[in-house]
Amino acid sequence: MPVTTTERSLTFTDEERTFLAGLLEQALHDKKIEEHRTDSIQFKEHVEHEVALLRGLVDKLRRP
Repeated sequence: MPVTTTERSLTFTDEERTFLAGLLEQALHDKKIEEHRTDSIQFKEHVEHEVALLRGLVDKLRRP
């Protein structure tokens, strides 16, 4: 099944962007702990994918 992607633009105030980035960074921290603690290879791969998505989102929000 082909994957389609759609780009969307959102506008945030500086305060909203900082707040959202903080939430995502906390989620990233939690996922890294979850990744470290899991024994299931399949679940670990799933969590690694989520970590990569969170990193990408945090990076986008931290850009000037």
